[in-house]
Amino acid sequence: MATTPSATALQREARRPVRRIPAPEAEPAAGEDAASIGEAREAAKGCRRCQLWRHATQTVFGEGPEIAEVVFVGEQPGDQEDLAGKPFVGPAG
Repeated sequence: MATTPSATALQREARRPVRRIPAPEAEPAAGEDAASIGEAREAAKGCRRCQLWRHATQTVFGEGPEIAEVVFVGEQPGDQEDLAGKPFVGPAG
């Protein structure tokens, strides 16, 4: 039979210091040293630095003028963006 911890035990647990685990050293982002947006786009096409590429059919880099006053940054592309190859075309767009 499972027992439920007492409120006092839970309070003690909540006051314990959190053990911090350092994040692993990250590799530079694809295109980080690119001299132009075109170079960054090409570098992103073959990027395998995280697991997002495993289920993707293509890179969804973005679109618009290279010199822009405003840039919208979203999370990873969804399935509709992946299939279209364009950002913000699915429900979030």
